[in-house]
Amino acid sequence: MTTPLTCRRRLLCGLIAAPALLWAALPAQAADIKERTLRFSFVQPKESHMGYGAQKFAELVAQKSGNKMQVKLFPNGTLGGDLQTVSALQGGTIDLTTLPPGLLVGLKKEFGAFDLPFLFNDFAEADAVLDGPVGKRFMEQLPNGLVGLAYWDHGFRNVSNNRHPIAKAEDFSGLKLRALQAPLMLDTFKALGANAVPMAFTELYAALESRAVDGQDNPIVAFATNRFDEVQKHLSTTRHVYNPLIVMASRKAWDSLSADEKKVLADAAAEARVDQRRVSREMEATALAEVKKKGVVVTEVTPAERARMRDKVKPVTDKYVKEIGEELVASFHAEIEKVRTAR
Repeated sequence: MTTPLTCRRRLLCGLIAAPALLWAALPAQAADIKERTLRFSFVQPKESHMGYGAQKFAELVAQKSGNKMQVKLFPNGTLGGDLQTVSALQGGTIDLTTLPPGLLVGLKKEFGAFDLPFLFNDFAEADAVLDGPVGKRFMEQLPNGLVGLAYWDHGFRNVSNNRHPIAKAEDFSGLKLRALQAPLMLDTFKALGANAVPMAFTELYAALESRAVDGQDNPIVAFATNRFDEVQKHLSTTRHVYNPLIVMASRKAWDSLSADEKKVLADAAAEARVDQRRVSREMEATALAEVKKKGVVVTEVTPAERARMRDKVKPVTDKYVKEIGEELVASFHAEIEKVRTAR
């Protein structure tokens, strides 16, 4: 039997619950979030794995902010190459970017750890390092003007060229290869016998087309989405370096945001990471099949030959481990060993 007292209690409970339900339904409107448009610059095409992650991130930012915060994408290096973008990020003229963390070595030598050759055997080992205390440590030690949000996937780098297949270490001899603008990457190719040429990614296609360089190295998805199959004949699965992507915000832009707005960006970057990694790795298999169909000769490098390449570049590894910091590199190896032991 419903009494007047019961009715009054139900009404009171309803009045108390209503604001909470309204808050749950309209979190973005209730939070401290302003109308904003953020500029996200990256060097790969919008159709690439990098572009997919950026688009997913933009969608999540809009969703989580109630469409108040918009992320405008600038793919294909339209706002500059990687190093120009880092400078612009520090200056606050660009708000967001994603790029391989090894490109930050000019600002902080420790980031060279990400370019140590033949460090990782597979994605599981790389993810364990990035998602654990080592990855967090690097996020907290970014150069001035930069704020780290998440690690996405770029992939294992593989070498392509126009002269001959690379199946063994000796096949690098005499090749003129474009390399990332990072000393460790340049020295790695030199140790393998190649003539390494530092060059911005935005200049690479034209250099390959004009034969200013014989070849280059990039993850397979980047090779395919940038149409390098049009200007390269041979692709070899050297898998000599694993590149994550670090998603970063400009410190100037970040400091202008409210706590709620910062949470929107951080949560969106972390949530996008799951899909971006999955899609990036699915795209790698598809891209490899596509470039084969287009006539690119793909040479599978055997584990034994990859081990020989690792031995050949060991003096380079030893040199940079000392520069980067032995304790820091040991922390990489400790996380990798945990994965290998658990198998």
